[in-house]
Amino acid sequence: MKALVYDPYVDTMGGGERYVLTFSLALIKAGYRVTLAWKDGAVIADAAKRFNLDISSLKIDPQAYHDLSLSAGLLARYFRTRDYDLVFWVSDGSLPYLFGKKNYLHFQVPFKKIGGNPINNLLKTVRINRFIFNSAFTANVINGQLPLISSTILFPPIDTESFKSEKKENVILSVARFDSPSHAKRQDILIRCFERVYKKNKDYKLILAGAVKGEGGKDYLSVLQKAAEKLPVQLVSNPDFNELKKLYAKAKIFWHAAGYGVDEKMEPEKVEHFGITTVEAMAAGCVPVVINKGGQREIIVTDKGYLCGSVEEIASTTLSLINSPEKLKLMSGKAVERSKYFSVKVFEAKVHAIIF
Repeated sequence: MKALVYDPYVDTMGGGERYVLTFSLALIKAGYRVTLAWKDGAVIADAAKRFNLDISSLKIDPQAYHDLSLSAGLLARYFRTRDYDLVFWVSDGSLPYLFGKKNYLHFQVPFKKIGGNPINNLLKTVRINRFIFNSAFTANVINGQLPLISSTILFPPIDTESFKSEKKENVILSVARFDSPSHAKRQDILIRCFERVYKKNKDYKLILAGAVKGEGGKDYLSVLQKAAEKLPVQLVSNPDFNELKKLYAKAKIFWHAAGYGVDEKMEPEKVEHFGITTVEAMAAGCVPVVINKGGQREIIVTDKGYLCGSVEEIASTTLSLINSPEKLKLMSGKAVERSKYFSVKVFEAKVHAIIF
């Protein structure tokens, strides 16, 4: 059996790309010979190293990427996909014409408006066996535009076994990209939260870690450094996987503020579509205290963490945990327990159920 995987965003090397590579490896485990359409094998090798994945059985095909890109014609796409038993395609906000024997279209972003002509889109859905979403939040946004599709929610795979809780320190951690303000994960809000916490408890420090993306990201990092200069706040840019594991291992509390101040019905793309770093932190025993938006609600269910609606609530919830060590320890254990629901093993089993 042959499978073709196409993701136009592989070189961003974010959580979505780990999703695609892990999906590809799950197909290989299921007996497929998998081709990944991409222009540069070195980028894939870097991604595999970053995510600690063995992709030696994955074939990289630059010509396939060329034939499937937006500049390619419909005929080229037809001849490229028709001989595959399975095609897995990551959407860029539009619907493609796919011609594999089985075709799966994956949405990682809750696009408020799907591109293309509505009639053409309807024709395209006829060739798509299943729409796969990374969260119910994403699914609800897309399903509202394509109500007749067959769909499945497949949460991102988290390598929960790689994260361990070690001797905890008085650390509050946030892991998220340092992006330009228009795509910000709102670390500026977290510095304001920490200022409130620090006024009442001088024993903790805040660590903000994440990849720095482009000039906008560098500028944003400089803004954060200035905002935090009088506080015990550490900024860690571009940490590798091992460094991240160490940060998770020692932190007691995890913060995330993506989507703060955003109307998620009007701008669903700007809130957290799922929340991969939240699950990673929980797997290492960090208690999550995050903004109550988007996919975070699907991770933090009753009594497994804290969903907050404001700066004040993040600060007060955090201080309550700090002042109750037994509660903090109890919630740490519950966070680890919940994280297992999003493991790679669970992901692979669900992939198998989808394709067979």
